[in-house]
Amino acid sequence: MTQKNGLIISVILLTACIFSAWSFLNGQKPSGKIKKDMGGHESALIANGPEVERKSSATIPAEKVTIKAYLNLGGCSKEVTDLLDGLVKEYQGRVSVEYIDFSTREGANRMAVAGLNCQGLIINGKQTYTIKDSNGEQKDVTFSHPINTQYTADDVKTVVKMLLGE
Repeated sequence: MTQKNGLIISVILLTACIFSAWSFLNGQKPSGKIKKDMGGHESALIANGPEVERKSSATIPAEKVTIKAYLNLGGCSKEVTDLLDGLVKEYQGRVSVEYIDFSTREGANRMAVAGLNCQGLIINGKQTYTIKDSNGEQKDVTFSHPINTQYTADDVKTVVKMLLGE
């Protein structure tokens, strides 16, 4: 085998490895509806995550709220972690948070198993809730993508209070 042939084979193998890694890290392909975030950007929601029930209006108060936060903990997640840590402190014993760092292999695997394709929050097993906004109008809020794109800190607090019956 000539040096040129070896180089071509190496490039092909490297390309295949990069594609495989990209496919692995991106998990499932979005199969849900297209939705626009607060900034007007479109995103596809995965509609078939085994761990996540997608929508709830939560009429029966829960004794406890459990939040799974799928975040890049080495990245720009400080605003969300501060918010969630504040809720844990405010509702001692009634709100708990598990942080899943999707920048790690284990976190990426857990995110894929949960059926998520972007950072987000799973609150009591659900990612989308119907809440009332500041005008009293009902709206669906999905805790996906960075905070202040599809949801706000007030949305998180509203859902937590709603789930606790407050």
